[in-house]
Amino acid sequence: MTRPDEENWNRLSPWGIGTRVVKAVPSLIPALIGVFFLGRSVGPVVAVVAGLVISALVGFLPWLTTRWRVTEDQLELRRGLVQKTSATARRDRIRSVDVTAGPIERVLKLRKVEVGTGVGGKDSALVLDPIPADVAEQLGRDLLRRSPVAEAPADDVDPGSAAPSQEEITEEQLARFRPAWIRFAPFSLTGFAVVAAGVGIGFRIVDDAGLQERGSELAQSWFSQLLDLGPAVIAVGAIVLLVVLSVLVSVLSYVVAFWGFSLVRRSDGALHIRRGLISTVAATIERKRVRGVQVHEPVLMRVPGGAKLRAIATGTDRNPMLLPPAPRAEVLAVADDVLERAGATELPLVPHGPAAQRRRLTRALLASVIVAAPLVVAAVLLPGWWAAPALVVAAVALLSAPVLARIRYRNLGSAADGELVAIGAGTVARTRTLLEYDGVIGFVTSETLFQRLAGVGTLTIATAAGASSAVDVTMQRAAATARGIDAEIVAPFLEPTRGISGD
Repeated sequence: MTRPDEENWNRLSPWGIGTRVVKAVPSLIPALIGVFFLGRSVGPVVAVVAGLVISALVGFLPWLTTRWRVTEDQLELRRGLVQKTSATARRDRIRSVDVTAGPIERVLKLRKVEVGTGVGGKDSALVLDPIPADVAEQLGRDLLRRSPVAEAPADDVDPGSAAPSQEEITEEQLARFRPAWIRFAPFSLTGFAVVAAGVGIGFRIVDDAGLQERGSELAQSWFSQLLDLGPAVIAVGAIVLLVVLSVLVSVLSYVVAFWGFSLVRRSDGALHIRRGLISTVAATIERKRVRGVQVHEPVLMRVPGGAKLRAIATGTDRNPMLLPPAPRAEVLAVADDVLERAGATELPLVPHGPAAQRRRLTRALLASVIVAAPLVVAAVLLPGWWAAPALVVAAVALLSAPVLARIRYRNLGSAADGELVAIGAGTVARTRTLLEYDGVIGFVTSETLFQRLAGVGTLTIATAAGASSAVDVTMQRAAATARGIDAEIVAPFLEPTRGISGD
């Protein structure tokens, strides 16, 4: 089968019934543990059998009730048994096609396809899950290609052709995974979060299976041996173990998620992303969806010089990733390539002025006082072995406040150059958002009570893909920035002024 049937309705793959049964097995692990330890008790056995039967029914109903087809004008989807639903997506309105496959789907040569139109996010996407891999891959290639053809004059399009031939679509490699990128994995908090969650789940399984009582003597023996090592050795050992496990989990997660990553730009302008070692994800983003990019440099990631890149694009619940943690220089180069402007990410930010700097310092000091004051009071009123560490923590919080305020102010700023507006967030982690003028659809200026007293406010620049805010900027500068981006939008709301500059 080389292309989906455009005349008759297609079913989902019947192998989807089996995949749903296999995927349900992890949720049955507590019952399986109960069967193993409690023997052939009726409760756990019934739970396992019922779970498998329900999973089979859940997989059978979508196959029985779902139909889809691709016509010359649209993608159509019908589903439902009691409550029937019909959904369509015009081919010239399709903005994204995501093709994903888990390990089970890859073995069975199945794929899940999500087709977005740029409106409503993931909830409004048309989902085909699962369909044969060859059909899914062709849908991913063809659906976005149809848009330029559909918009062309009828005389210029061969009625028998669905899209430009595959030979006419070339690809330009923008980025590709390199093993050296793995060095950035330990500098994320992913490993720590996974380890903490794993410990919590482990305790829950032990408790549900009644293993705590069965293994109480062995646990007490181990616990007494640990206590003999002394609190200092236990503390150091626990920290080392946590760090080692977090690093290992972070590296493993990074490799599984991003191995084989590639970002290419097709000759029709679409950006195509593919990644994954066990579960594969392939996403195609139409260029007209992209309103800008965001470069994010977490605090720990800046130690080895890493950064991440996301697109500011319509039609998704969150901004799609363009580049995983990678060298900062490469992230900036890819951002320039996506925006098709050399040096766009290096646009110098203009500071927001003394008032913004004072507000950063005031907030940092207030936060440190909230942390330090209870510790100092408790150390004075309730002296003990913990008083000295509490005072040290309080001192560190107070002394670090000016440093954090300085870092936040240095990252804060905004600038515009006639085609792009750059906004730096006033946070410890460095985040820079670049928006194209053509994607801006509106502006909002707001002032809190304290901002008004300081003579500053917040300028929010809205796009169809979301909004970005320049915080603690003077109202004169906010008005000048908005006027420079799109004078027609803001002209009715601005009073005639004299002597207002870009500052």
